[in-house]
Amino acid sequence: MDLPLCGTVIRTQWGATSDIGPVRSSNQDSWLAQDPLFAVADGMGGNAEGELASTTALEVLSNALSPEALDAIDPNPAELVGAIRAAAEAVASLGEKEDPAAPGTTLCGTLTIDQDGPQWLTFNIGDSRAYLIADGSILQLTTDHSAVQEAKEFAKRTGAELVLPPSNVITRALGAAMPELPQADYVLTPMCEGDLVVLCSDGVHGVLSDQDLIDIASQDSSAQEIANALVDRAIEGGTRDNATALVIRAQSVVGSRYDGDIRASVRPRIPVRPLPVTTARRAR
Repeated sequence: MDLPLCGTVIRTQWGATSDIGPVRSSNQDSWLAQDPLFAVADGMGGNAEGELASTTALEVLSNALSPEALDAIDPNPAELVGAIRAAAEAVASLGEKEDPAAPGTTLCGTLTIDQDGPQWLTFNIGDSRAYLIADGSILQLTTDHSAVQEAKEFAKRTGAELVLPPSNVITRALGAAMPELPQADYVLTPMCEGDLVVLCSDGVHGVLSDQDLIDIASQDSSAQEIANALVDRAIEGGTRDNATALVIRAQSVVGSRYDGDIRASVRPRIPVRPLPVTTARRAR
């Protein structure tokens, strides 16, 4: 669609697919494509509970940032913060605080916004990921909230030997009996025409290498065909989890102020701390 944002026009094409995979008895992954908002969620806590958690999170996001709601405002980081907090509260309400089996979900997505030009505003809680692929290179936009990631960062920081914990332990989630509401990480990245953003659950990125992602994304295919190919390759590669991929292509970008190298691998990736909605509104 064409999205006019204060002199900027962003035209996107998207495609998504989700598969139960060869092992699981149900699909706990969910996805949302509601231009300019795109997201994936990977539920946990048992078959029905995990699916309920992931769908609840995305339904709250969808309602808070619906086309009708966004008609009244420019999409902005503050509104996104409020929507994610509401989603976290809704998922937390699904289970008991002290119950280790309480339903929970990851959340990862991107909102296309105009902030000094067109930008990808990427957000994540948990270990679902967002990648930017452009000009034959790749940039992981998100950092996993997982025990594995923490172990890697500790080893890098201290020089200690890397000891990897179980790969299925995440350190932030919506719900899942977390002691407090989780804080999402937010990253701004300048958007360029031809960019491809891939949002995926660990059933995809846990199997596919960066080069696999580049090779599939670089094919002359639609966003839907690329999403299908990513999930198919993950299943062929032996994933034992649900596999979900949501692909967004920036088909046309008018009003960009970015004049740097368009390769994804050297594109600026700027961590941001958006103001909460109430604070942002008082500051106007």
